[in-house]
Amino acid sequence: MKNVVITADSTCDLPSKLIEYNGIIIFPLSVLLGEKSYFDGVDIHPQDIYDYVAKTGILPKTSAVTPNQYYDVFKSLTERGNSVVHIGLSSAISSSYQNSCIAAADFDNVYCVDSKSLCTGMGLLVLKACDFRKKGFDAKKIYNRVNSLVPKVSTTFVLDNLEYLHKGGRCSSVARFGANLLGIKPSIGVDPKSGTLDVLRKYRGKQDIVYKQYINDCLREVNKIDTSRIVIAHSGGVSSQMISFAKGVIEGKAAFGEIITADAGCTISSHCGPKTLAIFYIKK
Repeated sequence: MKNVVITADSTCDLPSKLIEYNGIIIFPLSVLLGEKSYFDGVDIHPQDIYDYVAKTGILPKTSAVTPNQYYDVFKSLTERGNSVVHIGLSSAISSSYQNSCIAAADFDNVYCVDSKSLCTGMGLLVLKACDFRKKGFDAKKIYNRVNSLVPKVSTTFVLDNLEYLHKGGRCSSVARFGANLLGIKPSIGVDPKSGTLDVLRKYRGKQDIVYKQYINDCLREVNKIDTSRIVIAHSGGVSSQMISFAKGVIEGKAAFGEIITADAGCTISSHCGPKTLAIFYIKK
């Protein structure tokens, strides 16, 4: 049977050890700081973005992977007898997925999945694709199985403040002022049907208290969660004690097969800023 190669956009934000272990090929999005362009996770990292925003007050711009970039890799892989399953960033957020489909149209053994998610919520689908490959499924069957899981991914995160969303034009000045005045810490979620971002909850209080409320809310219906794997992700600035607290709550709720701790990459960091905490899982 021919080999199946799993590829993904850099926005899956999986730890490098999991990428290497599973042989996942990553397509980095581009991040523009002023006149300079960088590859996400290759020659730029979230702290570079925070430093740039602190210095200039301007958010970086992100750029999708081009059809040619996808095509070149798909061509190289298929010429060696491989088939490909690619998992892309939500089509509601980036044109990367559409570009991968344009490239894949020239091949009969390249399948592209719209994750309708981001960060390690998307990464969970990538790991599921690897799980299915280990079971011996062919590319088309992996594609179908992963697609069926897309609406079951829970992608939520809680922000420290709305400054980055405001700078990126995703939050009005009135909303930002009101949130800052009232000490509101919003929880944002990705709609699993549309792939768009929505405000789910509004927390109030000190950040550590908000984190704990958010963590407990995420695990409130643990009986509805696929306990094979769960992710704790953050964009920097979240204490190791809080990460340990989250892990302890998760371990106390159910016997999860794998608890992954991940660092958010440049895309989510560009829009959410530091001190963003996320819990990702797939529902049953």
